[in-house]
This record gives sequence, structure tokens and C-alpha cells, in this order.
Amino acid sequence: MYNDILATLLPVEKPLLADRIERINKALQPGIEQLKWNSPNIDPFINQCMYIVKEVDELVKKMKENVKKMVEMMTKWEKPLFERKNKPMFPDDLEQTH
Repeated sequence: MYNDILATLLPVEKPLLADRIERINKALQPGIEQLKWNSPNIDPFINQCMYIVKEVDELVKKMKENVKKMVEMMTKWEKPLFERKNKPMFPDDLEQTH
């Protein structure tokens, strides 16, 4: 999940989650520097890291989902709301068409 978070974040999204990524990195640091798989208290370490990473992963997924919805909405808006005919129209007809 951690690698997926870092791989899928866009450059404009990274500053939004910088503090959370830093929190993950701090939580993972003991596992990188001192702990081994057979170390005592490894389970609480793993549980704490998983909790933090899952929290950020859910947030990233929600952000991506919201961006996708916004793009879908804006795609609908890119179509012209009003189409102008080449032939002259009376003002009342134009207003009714609009």
C-alpha cells in the first residue's frame, strides 16, 4: 500500500499529503533501522504501521475517486450549452431555443 501511495500520487497531490507521508516514514523507521521479523514487540509495530498506512491509503483512494467524479462532471460541461444556428432567428425563437 505504501509503495502504491507513493507511485500513484501526482506531483500536485504530494504536498497535500506530505505530513501524512512523513508520519508513515517516522513510524517505519524502527523497522528499517533496528527491528527484525523475530524481534520482540514486532506485532504492535506492524499493527501501528498498517493502521497509519491504511488510513493514508483510504484518503488517497478517496481523493482519486473525487477527482475522477469532477472530471466526469466537467466532461459533461465541455459540450456547448447553446448552439447557434447560421440562419437568422427571431428574438423570441432564439430565447425559446436557449
